[in-house]
Amino acid sequence: MLTILRQPAARIVTITGTLFIIVAWVTVIWQIMEDRAAAAEAAVRENRGRVVAFGQYVSKTLEAAELATVYLDQRYGEQARAQEAASPRQIVLPRYFDPAIVGAQIADADGNVRFSAGDGEPPDLRRLRVFRDLRDTPGRERAISDPILRRQTGETVLLIARSLRDEHGKFRGIAAVEIPAQRLVDFNVGLNYRAADLISIISLKGMTLARREGSRVTWGQNVQFTLVMQRQLANPMGDYWGPSVLDGERRLFSHQRLSNYPIFVTSGVGEADVLAPAARRAGWFLSFATALTLVVGALLVLYFRHIINQEQAQRRIDMMRNEFAHSARVSSLSEMAAGLAHELNQPLTAASNYLAVGELMIRGDGTREGVASQLHQVRGQIARAGDIIRRIRDYLSKGSAELRVELLDPVIYDAIELARGGNAGPRARILYSGGYGQTRVLMDRIQIQQVLVNLIRNAEEALAPLPADRREIRISCDILPNDMLEIRVEDDGPGFPDSVLEQFNLPFISTKAEHGLGIGLSICRRIIEVHGGELKAWNRGQGATISITVKRESALPTLD
Repeated sequence: MLTILRQPAARIVTITGTLFIIVAWVTVIWQIMEDRAAAAEAAVRENRGRVVAFGQYVSKTLEAAELATVYLDQRYGEQARAQEAASPRQIVLPRYFDPAIVGAQIADADGNVRFSAGDGEPPDLRRLRVFRDLRDTPGRERAISDPILRRQTGETVLLIARSLRDEHGKFRGIAAVEIPAQRLVDFNVGLNYRAADLISIISLKGMTLARREGSRVTWGQNVQFTLVMQRQLANPMGDYWGPSVLDGERRLFSHQRLSNYPIFVTSGVGEADVLAPAARRAGWFLSFATALTLVVGALLVLYFRHIINQEQAQRRIDMMRNEFAHSARVSSLSEMAAGLAHELNQPLTAASNYLAVGELMIRGDGTREGVASQLHQVRGQIARAGDIIRRIRDYLSKGSAELRVELLDPVIYDAIELARGGNAGPRARILYSGGYGQTRVLMDRIQIQQVLVNLIRNAEEALAPLPADRREIRISCDILPNDMLEIRVEDDGPGFPDSVLEQFNLPFISTKAEHGLGIGLSICRRIIEVHGGELKAWNRGQGATISITVKRESALPTLD
């Protein structure tokens, strides 16, 4: 994997795929958060409207009860204040009053009930906090009681009370009507309440007057020091997310304080219900992001597998190319045999002659210096033969590129000698003026020599049909910018066909028409690419030129 990531294209693909996945997940998470925030904001607006409507409903119910207390005050108030304590008189409320009013009482300043409406025995008002609050709080006109259970009917009611005072403001009694606690939370009757939906009426002293959770109605819970009372005291009209006092379920609550009575109303919706649509959409978003991640991951895996297969194929091709190169060098041995025999025959024959002369001088009157001179000549001819064998052996050696700093002229001269030794056909003159004896290049000596030998042999084959005086190959060098050096091989032959030049950089392009496989040029091109250079060819007015480029070690000190 690390080897693959060293390739620029692989890094670009990997970084692009990773960034795409990151952007996709960031977008999805941002969308989920935005969707959740939008759902919460919409729920706040809806619940706020709901609590306002609920407050209006409770206010109208209390206003109807207050009208009844006003009626009782006007109709029976004077009689209640004037008469002495006696058994309560039964009265009947007119039918135009709210049918939710199930009872009524008028009591004097001592709490004695003087007039009563409804079934059963009236409650003992003197024991109720609502009576004491109106009696003991000057200027207070209205009050609402805690839930009261009527034993005769089994119904829980609330007393909506009004204080009765004379012209001097002195307390003279109360007029109260009874409303079932459930009646106050029959808001939107007929709707299907969700299990977590909650509406309630709570007094400022922390007593739940009526509470509907789903379809279940309760009352009488003490919530005096809980979160709902803290929020209400901090902000009479507000919203907050928090756990419910009784069941601990997290809800969105909105509350509103009523102006005429010391109570406030609340509306709560379950957080799970509010965010359920957003949660479902979030599930789809996450599934999409997961699927997208898997797809991109699968594509990256396929891409890496393709790169790995490509590298393996390239390694196999390189091995085959090396085998071809080695085979080409070995097969050229047969072509070099005649030249090699000729090249070795000259120094060996010369050495033999020098030895024969030396023997004659030893047998005769030869001087010691003369014999030493003959032996010196023998040593030189044997060294020459050794050089010829070494060049052939190095040329036939097999191995990967080992780049070293080499002097340019010796490399080219050795390549020329190798090409001459392997020439079994008509010879061509090979001209190289040199002049780069101190120029050093970074190369694999044997591989560059192989390239030059191959190019020289191709040039000789192109020149073969020409007369001997026109068979000439010129090798020249030129220093290029960026520490590169160009080696050119030129001939005055027929040049390259246009079809070859157009596809010169493609594998297996041959200059030998239907008889060539293009293996030689392909090997040469691969060798030069490994050296970081280029192999190029072009036609001149008369003849053709092939050039190779290698790296020049200009930064190194000059050798003496």
